[in-house]
Amino acid sequence: MIIGIGHDLSDISRIAQILESRTSGKFLERVLSAGERELAAQYAGERLYQFTAGRFAAKEAVVKAFGCGIGQTIGFADIEILRDDCGRPECSLSDAAWERLGLKGASVRIHVTITHERQLASAFAVAERIGL
Repeated sequence: MIIGIGHDLSDISRIAQILESRTSGKFLERVLSAGERELAAQYAGERLYQFTAGRFAAKEAVVKAFGCGIGQTIGFADIEILRDDCGRPECSLSDAAWERLGLKGASVRIHVTITHERQLASAFAVAERIGL
């Protein structure tokens, strides 16, 4: 059963401006998990901007799929989007986020897709209750 869907767009040039500023480190720590920062370290320039904008959009899409915004129920730090062996995004939430949502993580699958086009990163998320 589908719990919800979410979609978001991020302006890559806006993210680039932030990453070129003196506050880039704080921004990356606030928006990306430690695992995501490890992935981001593989990139520089435009690829880093795309990666970060994609993760930002994906996290916004995930919270929309759960019917809330980034904030008290789910924060950026509660969401981690890494890759499976084929490179497909895999999303997980912190135990605290599942508790605040009133859901058990083992009973929900989060599907995420991320794409980039010129100056936009787009992400779509589906939260699906799975039979357990």
